[in-house]
Amino acid sequence: MSCVDDALKIRLGDLNFTESLREQTRAAGGEIVETDGVVLMRGCHPHPMHNNAVRVDPSVSPVRAVEAARAFYRDSGYGFIVACLNGHSSDDIAAACEDVGMVSLVAPPAMFVEKRLPEMDVPAGCSLELLGPGDEADFIAVSCRAWATYAIPTDAVAAIFAKSELLGAAHIRVVAAYDDGVPSAVALVLLSHGIGGVYWVGTVPSARGRGLGEACTRAVTNLAFDAGVPLVTLQASPMGDPIYRRMGFESIGSYRLFVDGGRPTRTVGSP
Repeated sequence: MSCVDDALKIRLGDLNFTESLREQTRAAGGEIVETDGVVLMRGCHPHPMHNNAVRVDPSVSPVRAVEAARAFYRDSGYGFIVACLNGHSSDDIAAACEDVGMVSLVAPPAMFVEKRLPEMDVPAGCSLELLGPGDEADFIAVSCRAWATYAIPTDAVAAIFAKSELLGAAHIRVVAAYDDGVPSAVALVLLSHGIGGVYWVGTVPSARGRGLGEACTRAVTNLAFDAGVPLVTLQASPMGDPIYRRMGFESIGSYRLFVDGGRPTRTVGSP
């Protein structure tokens, strides 16, 4: 029997997800403004993945929330994403996004697991390592190549972690898989609001199909449970969804993401 009901799972998942975006923004040396039930986060790069707006109070008018986001990013010309939380009805804010020409991206399912996962052996010649301060280059190298699959520029990924101290933070664990000493897959877990949240799972294209990303995901999930959390959540990519379900994660609801492409050639301070 579950020790956490679905409503609480969704609430805690939303809190952890929002905190992950804050952490990402802090890591990139960005700016966070929290006002009137909306969290506005601007990173150091014009790509929308750096710049996220989340309405955390569902009573806030969707039009007001979307306009706050547009005003926040307007002067920089940066692209941005409005993320609709799983626990809030997204119909109203989705309509507000579409009314101003924003484009629906994906609706990643919110997935949860409540117990440690069986350990997984990695192929011969491979190993799993817990990363720490000084290992940022390995994490960046894998993430840049992995997320290029989704047409995300490598400089946008690298910029998030170039100034980062995340790998040394007490509430974050990162595991990498090495193939003959070459970093080939990674996964990160963030401990926040009493649960763990798995993010930045990625495998370089040449190493896919060997279970390395899954092994990293299992490892960080279990590290979270070892730290005493009752629940681990993640938002599944299309590539990862069937793998996570097979591992034992269950889906409860989903997020919705809307994007404004901005003017990506213009940066803050440019004429």
